[in-house]
Order: sequence, then C-alpha cells, then structure tokens
Amino acid sequence: MKEEICPECGAVLTEGKTCRDYLDTMIMWDFQDFLGVGQIHHLTVLCYGLQHPATYSQKGLEDAKDFLREFVHEKNSFEEHDKRNRERLSSNVRDWKIIGTPEDHGSYAAMPHWTIRTPDVAMPGLEGYPERVIAWAQSIYNEIQ
Repeated sequence: MKEEICPECGAVLTEGKTCRDYLDTMIMWDFQDFLGVGQIHHLTVLCYGLQHPATYSQKGLEDAKDFLREFVHEKNSFEEHDKRNRERLSSNVRDWKIIGTPEDHGSYAAMPHWTIRTPDVAMPGLEGYPERVIAWAQSIYNEIQ
C-alpha cells in the first residue's frame, strides 16, 4: 500500500485517506454519542485546525492557540470559553474571519514537530478515543509553546 504524507501536518497517510477523512470519522463518533464522546467534539476540531493551520485565518489561528491554552493549561471548560468570548467572536461584532481563505490563512513561522496527528487519534478506533484526543491536545499545546 502506497503511503502519502499530509502536506500540512506531516502525518503518514495510508489506504488513500486524508487527515480530513479521519477528522470526519471522529466527528461522526462525536455526534453518535454527543453526551459521551461528543463532549470533546470542540477539542477534536480545534486540534485538527491547529495542525492544519490553513483551516484558519491568521487571526483565527492565533485565537485557536489561545483557546487551546485555556483548555489545556488553565483547565477551563468549553462552556466558560464560550461565555467569555461569545460577544467578541460574534460574526456581527468581529471584523476578521475565523476560517482561512486563499488570501488569509494561518501558518506557523516554523512548523512544529507534531508527535500525535489526526490518524494517530482516529485509526485505533472508538475505544479510548476521548483519552487520545486529550493527549493530542496536550501534545499540541506542548509543541506550540
């Protein structure tokens, strides 16, 4: 089987899958059991975006890094983050885009060396998935510091 490398995060990809394919699998798991596994949905999407920075605008990427710090280092919940940032991030208040565009997309001055990537979290399957997402978030936090 031919292996390919993700051009954004450097993950080794097999079976013709992309990192986005693995993310889609994890999102499916999140919504099949939103009260269980789904509680970490926002963290899953955040981790994916941080490792695929063009997903965000440059300002969106900086904001995502702050959000990860709040969750991993400060141990804030997603609900706390949402309460504090709801108005600031509202589309009728902010004058910048969160999502990347061809003209404005996130990038790192030097790409971090990721130790855990999207396929590492998804390929083992649903069992242990929440714990792997939390480990993924911690590793990303450590690598972008």
